[in-house]
Amino acid sequence: MKSPAAAGLRVVEGWTPPDGLLPPTVAGQAPSVPFEDGRVEAMVDFRDPQLHEKANADWYRLSVEGGLFSETDRRFLIALHPGQDRLARWHCVELQSEWDIMGKGADGLLGSAPYHPEFRMLSLDGNVLCSATTWEHALSTSVLKAPHRAQVLRRWAEALTDGSMDDMGEPDDLPLSVAARRWLDSH
Repeated sequence: MKSPAAAGLRVVEGWTPPDGLLPPTVAGQAPSVPFEDGRVEAMVDFRDPQLHEKANADWYRLSVEGGLFSETDRRFLIALHPGQDRLARWHCVELQSEWDIMGKGADGLLGSAPYHPEFRMLSLDGNVLCSATTWEHALSTSVLKAPHRAQVLRRWAEALTDGSMDDMGEPDDLPLSVAARRWLDSH
């Protein structure tokens, strides 16, 4: 796994995910959640001369306003893949004073290149989902409060309860079908 330090994130050791947390695989569908379900989005065109500054500012503003983290407690969860063809897991991180999520962060751990983010973040209580994705001409950051209410996410979680992706998890992890069912049943 690439270091989160380039993005300005510090891994918080000793964190254990609570039961009923939104599975990262389900969170991957966040860009498909319609605005009517409460998703708030900011987009920046790749041709914008202030792309770097605006993209980072949008992420921070939406994250704080949406409740991903606060000015006083800058911890949140990030979905990280342990390896190719393996399911992502939540890791607790803390935003440091110097950070660059959309530039250096997207060039490694949080995307495929600078300003090409592909990440999912979740508040510690699981009630705020933040995602970023790359479109043809722009990058997008969005926040969704109460992800358990989004029908797109609920339908995908329900489909995953069939166990078809359980073999992609780490041996010590809860099977995805069980994690998806627990999330569905907890809301």
